[in-house]
Amino acid sequence: MTRSPLDLDQETMRRLGHRVADIVAEHLATIRDEPVIASVPRHELGHALARPAPRAGVDFEQLVSTLQQSVFPFHAREPHPGFLAYVPSCPTFPAVLGDWIAAGYNFFAGVWPVAAGPNELEVVVLEWFREWMGMPAGSGGILTSGGSGANLTAFVAARHAAVDAGADLSKLTVYTSGQAHSSVTRAAWIAGIPRDNVRTIGMDDRYRMITDDLERAVESDRAAGLSPFIVVASAGTTNTGSVDPLHDIADFCVGAKLWLHVDAAYAGFAALTPEGKRLLSGLERADSLTLDPHKWLFVPFECGCLLVRDPATLTAAFRIMPEYLKDVQPGEEEVNFADRGEQLTRYSRALKVWLSVNYFGTEAIAGAIEQAMDRARLLEELVRASADFEILSPAQFGIVCFRARPRNVSDSTDLNALNERINARVVAEGRFLISSTRLRGAFSLRMCTLGFRTTMEDIRQLFAAIERALAAEQ
Repeated sequence: MTRSPLDLDQETMRRLGHRVADIVAEHLATIRDEPVIASVPRHELGHALARPAPRAGVDFEQLVSTLQQSVFPFHAREPHPGFLAYVPSCPTFPAVLGDWIAAGYNFFAGVWPVAAGPNELEVVVLEWFREWMGMPAGSGGILTSGGSGANLTAFVAARHAAVDAGADLSKLTVYTSGQAHSSVTRAAWIAGIPRDNVRTIGMDDRYRMITDDLERAVESDRAAGLSPFIVVASAGTTNTGSVDPLHDIADFCVGAKLWLHVDAAYAGFAALTPEGKRLLSGLERADSLTLDPHKWLFVPFECGCLLVRDPATLTAAFRIMPEYLKDVQPGEEEVNFADRGEQLTRYSRALKVWLSVNYFGTEAIAGAIEQAMDRARLLEELVRASADFEILSPAQFGIVCFRARPRNVSDSTDLNALNERINARVVAEGRFLISSTRLRGAFSLRMCTLGFRTTMEDIRQLFAAIERALAAEQ
């Protein structure tokens, strides 16, 4: 039988696979010695990469060489112990292997009859999440590309339920806070909610939604003939890690008959720890809940999750059964995940979660989360102990916001400019990557420590680097 030139023999596949495994293993084993971020102007990369696709194949080692010279060096290394910006992703190696297996098998995880094994893994993983978050039995959901996809899926389901109940789409209104993730507003826009109908509710001094303001906004909109339908609360905001008063908001939503969606994208998995469980009390009352396993559950991109109290709301919004899918209708206890979201063709995101969690166990994962929260508290202590710095938002989960405020600088504009320069100096050194935000107009240095490779000593060295940057500016 003639073999297709695209069908590699087993020995070749093993050789190429081992080569890739060695590259990844070496990268992760030596990542502390690499710069946390490196970039290059596009025109330089175009020189090496922007070539026509070859008519004949290129030797694999030559391709690897191109990647090693022109791709691998130029990126931010999120698993690096010095990556303390944004909300980092730091996957375990078993989770990486899970992704590789899922890609190698090319599982089609859209419908049950052709993916019973992979889909059952997803059912199992979703049940783990439901239990960890304390949502009631019968809750379910779907793994998504990320928190943005999960938020959008929730909006579509809530919008469908509202319109199906007789609401006018043009009058639907949304309520969230100024600290909500940008994907919340974008999800509302994509779901067809008029942009003028997305309400930003006031926050207290801890950057939490003010429930009284929410109640007044809903009452005012209803009096004006609009149709409030969803409240989006945050449980671990990207800026500060703050948690909205979930129980108060849930009480109001029950009485007002509003859908409560909670965005707990990164912080939700802190529920595996006693402290996180206490701080996140109220998650279990959500009608829908966003989680991001590719953040604090330590799996690779892309892996988000949407849990809903009633999975039938997803099916009502998304299920469609054309003639060409009649033979893959699920049985009563089976799940077609294509009926719960926008994707028919989807790969098995559950495999990497299942493999990593089983390999390490929840105790080890919870321990890594607890250590991250301890590191954030350490930075807060270092900042408070210095006369030249101040806390703008205390340690919450893995996030701390602070700034330099030396006694010889008092003007707010000068302070903002000073801290911008400090941030640039620290990042330019290449050892640490921190990010910035603005809190009530003040430029804030912001650290987010989630990755399991970061140590307490790294935090001390980070603060020393920040102090040196301040000294260089004076």
